[in-house]
Amino acid sequence: MKFFTAVVAALAVTGTSAFAPSPKFGVRPASFELEAKKSIEDIADELKGKKVLVRCDVNVPLDGKTITDDTRIRSSIPTIKYLQEKG
Repeated sequence: MKFFTAVVAALAVTGTSAFAPSPKFGVRPASFELEAKKSIEDIADELKGKKVLVRCDVNVPLDGKTITDDTRIRSSIPTIKYLQEKG
């Protein structure tokens, strides 16, 4: 309880709120630029001869024990095959 009281007192003295972000929170410099996302094909040369971990979201809708939509599984196959071919 003493810690909570000390925090409340510190916030009251500094004039800040525990529930509102500071004015500078989340502000990016004007020169900030995003880089384009790279695909597997863009970095294939860097991956040659290396082990690669591929994380696929294969949670699929089920009707009992039957898969009702296998789109996520089928869409990950080209990436896996491409990596296998490039070794």
